Amino acid sequence: MSEEWSGTRNAENLIAFLRSQRWFGGKGRQIRDATLTAVIPVTWRASSKEFAVARARVTTDEGSATYQLFLSDTHKFSDALEDAAFRRGLVDAFLGGSKFESGGTRWIVESKSAKPLVVPATAPITMSKSEQTNSSMIIDEEAILKLYRKLEVGIHPDVEVTHFLTIERRFVHVPVLLGTVRFEDSDGTTIAGMLQELVPGAVDGWSYALSCSANYFRAGEGEDPALPFVQEAQQLGILTRALHDALASGDPGGDFDLRPAAPDDIRAWVDETRRTIEDATTALARAVAEKQLAPEEEAGARTILDRRPGYLAWVSELSDGIGSDAGAISRTHGDYHLGQVLRSAAGQFLVIDFEGEPTRPLAERRARRSPVRDVAGMLRSFSYAAAVSGGKEEAGSYAAAIKTRTPSRLALAEIRSSRWERSSREAFLRGYFSEKTGNPALLPRSQNNAGRLIALFEAEKVFYELQYELDHRPDWAWVPLRGIAKLYA
Repeated sequence: MSEEWSGTRNAENLIAFLRSQRWFGGKGRQIRDATLTAVIPVTWRASSKEFAVARARVTTDEGSATYQLFLSDTHKFSDALEDAAFRRGLVDAFLGGSKFESGGTRWIVESKSAKPLVVPATAPITMSKSEQTNSSMIIDEEAILKLYRKLEVGIHPDVEVTHFLTIERRFVHVPVLLGTVRFEDSDGTTIAGMLQELVPGAVDGWSYALSCSANYFRAGEGEDPALPFVQEAQQLGILTRALHDALASGDPGGDFDLRPAAPDDIRAWVDETRRTIEDATTALARAVAEKQLAPEEEAGARTILDRRPGYLAWVSELSDGIGSDAGAISRTHGDYHLGQVLRSAAGQFLVIDFEGEPTRPLAERRARRSPVRDVAGMLRSFSYAAAVSGGKEEAGSYAAAIKTRTPSRLALAEIRSSRWERSSREAFLRGYFSEKTGNPALLPRSQNNAGRLIALFEAEKVFYELQYELDHRPDWAWVPLRGIAKLYA
């Protein structure tokens, strides 16, 4: 470790710094130890300032994880990404590539584009305010540099999938990969960042869905507004099918080939769904016992608890009905919802963020899955969008909405939310299953079995949502509770 950065070795100060960062994933856990395992001094060509890139090993009561840090002071912990000189130097490093080394660990910045990014000296380079688990720099409305905070040795699916789609397959509905940042040491390669094309004027699909639906939900009781987002949902379904076909178009034996779903795969899907149901209903029983739910939600929660054996049996019945006709497994998005797509100023959807679920290990995030799991994720996203568009978020919770609205206005919001969700689902599925040029082996031969798979993966997703909401924001538990109530009659 470089001696000039010896002031950053204090474990107590490191822990305090980590806890203050929104990207740090161990805030709710007991930190047993934290230490810097590598500190690499960095000096940019156009700046006399000294910076460093570091890796911190953090041990909590749930295990250990490694994080990437950017330091701007040799005596205390401060984030160099807040320094304009560091951001500027990092952007310029992609022009010809840069390599820094200390103690056998290298930190490498490399362009992946035939036409490297050239950013004018006066161009703005700012930090995104929306990231939670990573840090992103917005570069002159031309590119976005995502810097991964939690690190793991191995192939990173975000870079791997984006490279395959945009460089090997030239799939136009994903922003192009422009460069990478990585660590190299005796353990192997660790991806630390990805430079990607920025889509000017684009908004995320979640914001777009809420915005274009606002007037529909604001309309008065005597009005009959046209349903919004139907054409867009169908367009998104067509794009999703094209994405899945592209992800399964690799050479046989490669990382992006298509393989028939085996009986073991189906059993694993069922087992995972059953575990999720059991874990979520255990959390629900605890929430009911501890009076964490609003009174108007308790009856529905108790009904779901009573029906737990029925849900578990139903999941098994779904797999029995599917039999051997489960389609294929392939690479998928892995964490697909409205927030993972962009709506461009030209009215086109693009897919972003192939990182997968950050809490899962890289090997699991790179695993082949049924593409129908992505479909279920988007359908559940429609359910949340319908809830928010119906005005529950403005009221703070469903309980608050009941207190602040007339019964007729509340009933109208419920009707319109249900209609919006139903129409969006139908349009999305119509678009997804209407694609006739895709690989027929990707999906079950029977439409009924495709429906069973959707139901299976929606069940897994909605019970996962229930546990998440109970753990993090109980006022929102009503959304998955109602989704669970609709799973089967």
